Amino acid sequence: MQETQEEKRSLYLRWRPARFQDVVGQKGPVRILKNSVKKGETSHAYLFAGPRGTGKTSVARILAKALNCENSQDGEPCNECESCKKIERGTVLDIVEIDGASNRGIDKIRELREEVNFAPAELKNKVYIIDEVHMLTNQAFNALLKTIEEPPDRVNFVFATTEPEKVPATIISRCQVFEFMEIARDEIKGRLREVASSEGVEITQEALDLVSSRARGSMRDGLVILEQIISYDSDGKVNREDLFELLGLTRGEVINEYSSALIHGKPKKALDVLEELEKRGKDPELFLDQVLEKFRTSIKETAESSELQNLVKLARGILDVSDDLKVSSNKRVTLEIRTLELLEGTLSGGVSQDSKPPEADIRDKDTQE
Repeated sequence: MQETQEEKRSLYLRWRPARFQDVVGQKGPVRILKNSVKKGETSHAYLFAGPRGTGKTSVARILAKALNCENSQDGEPCNECESCKKIERGTVLDIVEIDGASNRGIDKIRELREEVNFAPAELKNKVYIIDEVHMLTNQAFNALLKTIEEPPDRVNFVFATTEPEKVPATIISRCQVFEFMEIARDEIKGRLREVASSEGVEITQEALDLVSSRARGSMRDGLVILEQIISYDSDGKVNREDLFELLGLTRGEVINEYSSALIHGKPKKALDVLEELEKRGKDPELFLDQVLEKFRTSIKETAESSELQNLVKLARGILDVSDDLKVSSNKRVTLEIRTLELLEGTLSGGVSQDSKPPEADIRDKDTQE
């Protein structure tokens, strides 16, 4: 991993992958792109689709370097030639990055259509990278379609999106499509350990477990959280309570109490937990994420049919509550009312209050505890 000399840049910027081999968790797309560059059989248009923070724009920049590298080896950019250095510095006119969210109108695409007809000014190939391409207007997509149908020589397009279903089929059909997946926790943890070591910071295993879990498949989010921890304590020696407060997480035993109250139909206990969360200023949406993760773990480990059905029913209910909170003007009241509705379903057709103790249903296996 090549690190820039701008020490004040954020950690995720300093540790952005500079070569295909540095990309974590996207072996399929990286292998195909690298081989296509090596063979000289690249497409004129690509669509990178996947969750945020999974490396779409980083891979697009690496591809731009590989297409223009003067000393490419096995499809990898050398990062040493003048072309690679210019692209890395962002000082070359032939690599154009467009934010589809803020440049979504037809005027920007018309400007692009005029530019593509000119030969590259400094490099072998022009590369246009349009991030969040699904945000373009219909008129902009129609204008773009004509350009990618018959692109000029030495011009490549890379479109990145978190919502591929919003990209017109006419655009998708003219692109090579690559799906970027959420990055596995172990892969995030490994990279964070590498980054912490290179930064000269000692990070505990518990901290790495919590950060990789909280990142939710996003390497960028993981690095941002790691930077918070480094700023909190330069040695990375943060105790368990500090970590939970820093990351806005709720302690595992509290998650267990709420989950147990739902399973065994105990309204007062559930409301007491929610009241305590309110006093502590916890984010209810993040709290429900942790509860859902707990149910997910329990579902995977439950063999008994009736227990499994009840857990699935509650997990589905938590998902609905989480959706309601996103649009609610009073999250606390919404969470309390929806919790009572979940409990009503439990008491009428779920597990009875005198069934197994909570330890049998909710196992303490989550890495956040």
